[in-house]
Amino acid sequence: MKGKNKRNTLKPIMKKSMLAALGLGIALPVAGSLPQVQAGAIGPTLEISRPVLNEGISWLSVSSEQSNGLPIMPSVPIVVEQSNLITIDLSSHFPSDNLTLISAKSSNDEIASVNASYENSRYKLVVVPFASGKVNIEITAQYNTSQEPNSESETITDNIELYISKKGDFNNDGYVDSADAVELFSYLRNLQYGRSASVSYVEMNKADIDRNGVPDKTNDMSAFMQGYIGGTLGAKDNSYVLTFKQKQDKGYIRNDDTLKGGMGLGSIIYSDVELWDVDHGYNQHLSYQWYTSDLNDLSEGSLVAIPEATQSSYTISNADLGKYLILKVTPILYQDDIPVDPFYIVSKTKASAPS
Repeated sequence: MKGKNKRNTLKPIMKKSMLAALGLGIALPVAGSLPQVQAGAIGPTLEISRPVLNEGISWLSVSSEQSNGLPIMPSVPIVVEQSNLITIDLSSHFPSDNLTLISAKSSNDEIASVNASYENSRYKLVVVPFASGKVNIEITAQYNTSQEPNSESETITDNIELYISKKGDFNNDGYVDSADAVELFSYLRNLQYGRSASVSYVEMNKADIDRNGVPDKTNDMSAFMQGYIGGTLGAKDNSYVLTFKQKQDKGYIRNDDTLKGGMGLGSIIYSDVELWDVDHGYNQHLSYQWYTSDLNDLSEGSLVAIPEATQSSYTISNADLGKYLILKVTPILYQDDIPVDPFYIVSKTKASAPS
């Protein structure tokens, strides 16, 4: 009888919450009006709730789901395996022609473990989630700066983040309750009317309670309340929402960063240095300025800019004889790029006239 009375007491609250969730103008109860249901830790019956999304990783598909048998975007798919782990092919992002010994590690193995497996001449990122939270995934590879035997290599690092949250636990407090309903309703309403300052795939994925890939105030609030009342959200449900997100990394200088060509009068001196944007998998655009100097270093005040010498190559003139040539290389940055300082390449000898 005691349990029956408690259930009957909750019915008006449930109904009131459902009406508000459907946008009918009735206020949701404050947090705690509904009993909390523990979100629970992921157990051996872990379920990765599809879709798994990607925010800002340019070489990776936006979603784990496919449309008409094709990825949503023509890029590397996010594969959710039947064993409830995720695999991602790394062969296109880290091509094997000059990148080797690829490895990966997680910032917190209790939330998710990661590794880079090597099978059939291809590296694959393997991600196994264990609990709610955020982890940084560090992927490293060795870049061979030269094709010469025994040449030195440089470590290239790409960092991405993985967000894991219990389905329905919108505010990540470890419970599925009316506090989540309030925040979820507010978020979906702001999203519907364009009031959100920014659109985050991490938040959108958590708000997509019915898991159809489209956050919607009416349908997702209805799915939340039905799941809560029916007991399919909370501790009885072991579905977790996963979103990958790009973390900005600095570019890496590659190719031989020395000046090439002759140093005689009329000779062409040039640089083929590249700055690789590891996040997006392409070379950054660069700007150039040539200088002369009496010194073979970058002493303050020693550099004299050569007018209109703003290409990667330069033809040595009479005015340059007896001086070192120095090329200043400046990365052209775009929105959200991490600033990279300009760098200088100095000739090994002075320009000279033919003997």
